[in-house]
Amino acid sequence: MRQRLIMGYEQALEAKAAYEAKDYQAAIQLYEDAIQIARNPAMALEEARASVGGDNYDSVKGVNWLVDSFRNSCRARLALKDVDGARRDAFAATVFSQNTDPDAHMCLAEVCQASKDTMGELQATKAAIAQYQRLEDEYSKPMPGKDAVARAEAAKIKSNASTVKRELGFRIVKLERELKASS
Repeated sequence: MRQRLIMGYEQALEAKAAYEAKDYQAAIQLYEDAIQIARNPAMALEEARASVGGDNYDSVKGVNWLVDSFRNSCRARLALKDVDGARRDAFAATVFSQNTDPDAHMCLAEVCQASKDTMGELQATKAAIAQYQRLEDEYSKPMPGKDAVARAEAAKIKSNASTVKRELGFRIVKLERELKASS
């Protein structure tokens, strides 16, 4: 199990390099392989961690690479106009993140935009805003005992969440106008 987990993670790193180089077809294949190899061991490891305590958000952190893989695969598929495959990957990203990753919801919004599903895009964008709000709230809490670097990183995350949330608010207004005009 450990070897499969490591192999899958390393393959996901190769896929990320292909994705960043805009070799989307290779990235998709590498992500598919990485996910196939390591999804079950990664989930088993996270289930074991969760069984010894911790909240759901903490248990999701260990599968961030898996969520990243689904998100990047989604965006690579969108670049190649594979909307159905992108939708599958976006849904998987939200499921594996247990709906806590705002960028997974943004992937879903991008898929809905590509397929001209305004209502779906609106719902996914609202879900992303809710998760950015959660991040903003979480990183607004005092961090007693944390070093300056950790506090600075928290401030950066909070600021980014606030900025993205504001930008998405404008997008929601536009989508609501489009829906109202089409009814």
